[in-house]
Amino acid sequence: MGFSSGLPLALSGATLSYWLASVGVPKTDIGLFALVGLAYNLKFLWSPLFDNVVAPWLGRGLGRRRAWGILTQLGLIAALLATGASDPAVSPLHTALCAVFVAFFSASQDIVIDAYRVEILEERQQGAGAAVTQYGYRIGLLVAGAGALYLSTVLSWFGVFAVMAGFVGLGIVIFLVSPEPRRAAVPTPRATPKERLYDALIGPFVDFSKRSGWPLVLGFVVLFKLGDALAGIMATPFYVELGFSAVEIANISKIFGLAATMLGIFCGGLMVAQ
Repeated sequence: MGFSSGLPLALSGATLSYWLASVGVPKTDIGLFALVGLAYNLKFLWSPLFDNVVAPWLGRGLGRRRAWGILTQLGLIAALLATGASDPAVSPLHTALCAVFVAFFSASQDIVIDAYRVEILEERQQGAGAAVTQYGYRIGLLVAGAGALYLSTVLSWFGVFAVMAGFVGLGIVIFLVSPEPRRAAVPTPRATPKERLYDALIGPFVDFSKRSGWPLVLGFVVLFKLGDALAGIMATPFYVELGFSAVEIANISKIFGLAATMLGIFCGGLMVAQ
């Protein structure tokens, strides 16, 4: 599941920016493409949906978490295929719209996978579960980053995105063979729609604001990825302008940092477990 979660992030970020730069899209436009990632920042707005609404078609047969997981992944596959079929050199706006849907379904998938992991594991397993999910997530980033750039040297970009969509399809198989969590959230019956809306959207923020040190936690969440957010989208076009090939960019920027990242994830998992 971590692999399925990490894969689309690179495809709508660094890999997409390489594609745009390679076909001559202006850097200003490439910078604006960073806005497609707003879905990851705003996913809290629709996350209550997955706790309070039964998924259409599949919800009653598969359970709340698995049904929403499969539906978000089906939407993600369709969005990836549509992105690959677009032509940013002719209509970058069309490519941007497709990328927005990729980010939306990717962010929605993240909500479901995080909830599934928390509910399926016991408290003593949460640290290891988070670490293993991050391992899969980073491998997904590697495949969608270095792997996609390697593929772009032998396949069309539609072929690249089609292969990546196939990898996302593995997540559907995982959800189908996995059990539904016993602790999956069930909507609390309330008298009025206004009360249900409060429980879904306002109540969690009120509860969060009552906890000790919540401004520090909020500040950390907002700022700890600021450097990546500022540099990530424009780094790959910069490499292209310097004359590096897709294979060179994949080797240098996508692979060498992976070992250090994996070590950090392992240490983080141990710290949570302690």
